Amino acid sequence: MTRHSLSRTDTMLFMGGITALSAVSVDIVLPMTGVVARAFGVDESRGALLVGVYFVAYGIGQLFWGLFSDAFGRRFSLLLSLSGFALASLACAFAPSYGFLLTARFVQGLMGGAPVIARAMVRDVASGTDAARMMTVLGAILTVAAMLAPVLGSGLLVLFSWRAVFIALTALALAFIAYAALILRHPAGTRRPERFTLSFLRVATRRLLSSPAFLTPAIAGSLTFGGYASVGATGAIIAETRYGVPPESFGALFAIAALINTSAALIAGQLLRHVSLRQVGTIAMILLTLGAALHIALAFGEPGLQVFWGAVCLYVLAFGMILPTSLAAAMEPASEYPGFAASLMGAMQMIAASGAALLASALFDGSHRAISITMAVFGLAAVLTVILGRGAMRRAL
Repeated sequence: MTRHSLSRTDTMLFMGGITALSAVSVDIVLPMTGVVARAFGVDESRGALLVGVYFVAYGIGQLFWGLFSDAFGRRFSLLLSLSGFALASLACAFAPSYGFLLTARFVQGLMGGAPVIARAMVRDVASGTDAARMMTVLGAILTVAAMLAPVLGSGLLVLFSWRAVFIALTALALAFIAYAALILRHPAGTRRPERFTLSFLRVATRRLLSSPAFLTPAIAGSLTFGGYASVGATGAIIAETRYGVPPESFGALFAIAALINTSAALIAGQLLRHVSLRQVGTIAMILLTLGAALHIALAFGEPGLQVFWGAVCLYVLAFGMILPTSLAAAMEPASEYPGFAASLMGAMQMIAASGAALLASALFDGSHRAISITMAVFGLAAVLTVILGRGAMRRAL
């Protein structure tokens, strides 16, 4: 695979689609978390586990798929991951109990290796600012898909039932399998099974975790993602209980935030044509600081829906710029094993997201504070990480 072949419109859409697959699988269930809980006769707050369980499993799976693709090739790994995802989605659709559904959802998360493989494929053919610009395109596609996913979920919930959502995810995975098998060119490179060993894993992990150039953007991006995950965990429930927004209408509300996210990724891509990756990161961190500070203020008040959702959108604006640029920056020092680097960062993101989802669920009291407190904590932690990390890199020089 060359950079030219990757930039073909159909291939770029496919790459964006598989990058967005896990985000879609989370966002499409947002309108129905409470509905599913009620359908199985469990407390509504447990509906958030549909998000939290997926994040935990996805984080674990990331450590496998990146290393596996480095050793046995991107295309084979992608087909294997998508096939497992399709089977798990089908199991979710026909779950006879809530426990079975959560188990199938966990397996679905484990098999969600497509996004990390896609990021490794980008690093195979590009680096630095060039890779960052490609990541912003994939990020824009991701957020458009995330914007449409809750709307689709709401529509399927109205027309059919929550089970139709998982059937739709099955169909999407099958479509990606068809493209990967019949159209996608096999990425260049030699299979290296020796990399799928504990000794290589120890060496690669030690190198990456001792590198501030990897750790700083990886941790900052993961923490920022964690704050965003609080919307997925409790957003629909808060909108319904605090502001009277029915589950069927939450998709439209979420679409506003997703549109902001898409715009942020595109803005970052344009900025990268004129300024450095580091400068774009600084701009994003300033926005994140403002967003976190606003949520601290809101945690002590009773804002209306417009003010509260405006604060969410400000955080999402920063997040949309940080996600693709932090991915590109963290992958830069890992040219020898981009798959593993992408998987390690993906695992860090999912650990942060699952922690944020669990924190937001624990803080949920019927008000907006679960999201505001979580975004404030994770946002400020990300900013502090960048300040300390840049200081460490300056001292190393």
